Amino acid sequence: MAGSANPFDWSGGDPALDFVNTLDERPSGAAVENLATYRDLVSFAALAGLIEASASDRLRSLKGPNCLRIARRARELREHLHAILAAAHAGKTVPKTATSNAVRHGWISPSSPEIPLHACALAIESLLVMADHSRIRKCGASDCEVYFIDTSKAHRRQWCSMQNCGNREKQRRWRSGAD
Repeated sequence: MAGSANPFDWSGGDPALDFVNTLDERPSGAAVENLATYRDLVSFAALAGLIEASASDRLRSLKGPNCLRIARRARELREHLHAILAAAHAGKTVPKTATSNAVRHGWISPSSPEIPLHACALAIESLLVMADHSRIRKCGASDCEVYFIDTSKAHRRQWCSMQNCGNREKQRRWRSGAD
């Protein structure tokens, strides 16, 4: 990874939320796909601490149609989790198919190229089963769909990051005279 840029948003506070946030600029018509390749998936899983560096070094060198399929499955898994989070945020019933698709996984060989996909699925399962769902929030900016766990003392965090959305929203309010 030396010398490569880190395109991932780490404001989620949980690997599963960071995973769902890998589609950047989601509500816009020009979303940025940060899991375009298998190598991107491996990089995410390693940087998120879901797989060990030794495994990621070996997995990054893999290529071929199976790796393309695994990257596609990872993006589908991410979108299933996004559907769950969006439904919960909107106060709607979470579709059972989204929940079962988001956590379906099985045991694999330690040398399998599917390791990063399964590691992400396990992180999602942990989020859905173990996390305090009342603390999972969507960024308050109208043009941002980043999800995060609110770990603030007062449980009132509104923005994915104060440096980006928080400052931008405060500037909008100030310009409109609302603050």
